[in-house]
Amino acid sequence: MTKFFFLVFTFSLFLCSCSSQTEQKIISKIFKEDDVRKAGKLLQSLPMGLTLLNATNNQADTVFVAVHGYASEGYEWIKPLRKIMQKGFQLYYYRWDWNTCPDYAERKLLAILEDLIVDKSRIDHLNIVGHSYGGTLVAGLADETTAVTMSIHTVAAPMIPYERLINRCANFNGYENMTIANNLFQWRTVKEEDGAFKNMAVDPQIVNIPNSTVIELPPQFQDGRRLGHNWSISWVIDNIFEK
Repeated sequence: MTKFFFLVFTFSLFLCSCSSQTEQKIISKIFKEDDVRKAGKLLQSLPMGLTLLNATNNQADTVFVAVHGYASEGYEWIKPLRKIMQKGFQLYYYRWDWNTCPDYAERKLLAILEDLIVDKSRIDHLNIVGHSYGGTLVAGLADETTAVTMSIHTVAAPMIPYERLINRCANFNGYENMTIANNLFQWRTVKEEDGAFKNMAVDPQIVNIPNSTVIELPPQFQDGRRLGHNWSISWVIDNIFEK
């Protein structure tokens, strides 16, 4: 029996090693690929959960966690992820099941982050950036307390119940008048320029959360391109590092 368990343990280590090597090969391809669409597909082929995209000791006390939105193809994150890595921060990408409801998804992410904080004792601050439905998820972390401080950034994120979400998640009440325990930054696109929101009767980004910070994005980039739903994350990451 002892020999059996030893073999099982050895085999498990072998599988973990192979899985880690596979992830590293994918990550390397992501940031060498010039075509953002192809790079996005590679990004979304990473396993579910939290994946470290870069191993660096620079600014290891402050970590970024990127959380994608519903049905994300990943390409919208390539430029922002590269920017964060260029600044020398440790960066994690969180893949999750976008068919789950915000309350459940938030509790699951919180448990994962708490494990990360224990495992990486040098961390004293988390910057968590959620785009679109990923922003709906991470907004729920704003009233949570952990062993470290957190800054929560919601980007082009629905913050109130809306028809499609209510049909799937009837218990989701949104974040109106939420009491926050962390820094919360709401980065809002112009509804008329946002393909995900422009046909809705009301702007689902609009919610009153005392002590949060609201940043209204412009309708266009400086070069005149429309600043819509997917590319909003690029504008936000550029501006986070300009502050």
